Amino acid sequence: MKEAKTVWKSNYFFGNEVSEYGQEHGFIDYATLAKAFDAVLNNDICAATGWEYWEQVNGIIDNYDEIERLNDEMHDIELDLDDPIRDYDEDERRELEQRIEEIIDEISELEQEEEGDEIFQYYIISDQGADLLKDYTNEIVFYNEHLDMYVWGVTHWGTSWDYVLSDIKIELDDQKTA
Repeated sequence: MKEAKTVWKSNYFFGNEVSEYGQEHGFIDYATLAKAFDAVLNNDICAATGWEYWEQVNGIIDNYDEIERLNDEMHDIELDLDDPIRDYDEDERRELEQRIEEIIDEISELEQEEEGDEIFQYYIISDQGADLLKDYTNEIVFYNEHLDMYVWGVTHWGTSWDYVLSDIKIELDDQKTA
C-alpha cells in the first residue's frame, strides 16, 4: 500500500458510501473512488493520439533531471579529487568523499521512488475526476493539452474494484459518520 496522501474522516466519499471492505481495512476502495467522477475505459487513447502529447500530472514521479544533476555533481567532485593540481587537505578530501556517498544515497532513493506499477487500463476522466485524483490520491493521471483531456492509469488487474484499496486512508471516530 502506498503512503496515504489524504486522510478521510467519513465513510462517505463524495456522496458514495465506502464499501464494507474499504471500511474494514481503513481505506477508500476503487469502486467508491470511481463513483465520485466520470470515467470511460479506453485502453488505446494515449497510444492512438501519440504518447509524446501526454504529460504525467500525478502519480509516479519522474526524477530523471534530479538524478542527472546529482550525477553531474558527483562527476565534478570526482574530477576535482583526481586533479593533481588541487591540493586538498585530509579534512577537505574526507568532506568531498562524504558528499559523493551522500549523492549515491540520494540517487538510490530517487531511483527507488521512480519505480512504479505497471498500468493495465486507461480511463478517460473528467476535469473533476482529474482534480479529485490529484488532490486526494497518488494515482497516475495524464493530461493531453491538445485534446484538453485527462486519463487515469489504473495499476491493478482482475480484482473487483470493491476489493482494491486506494491510498486514501479512512479514520473514523464512529463508523456511522456521514
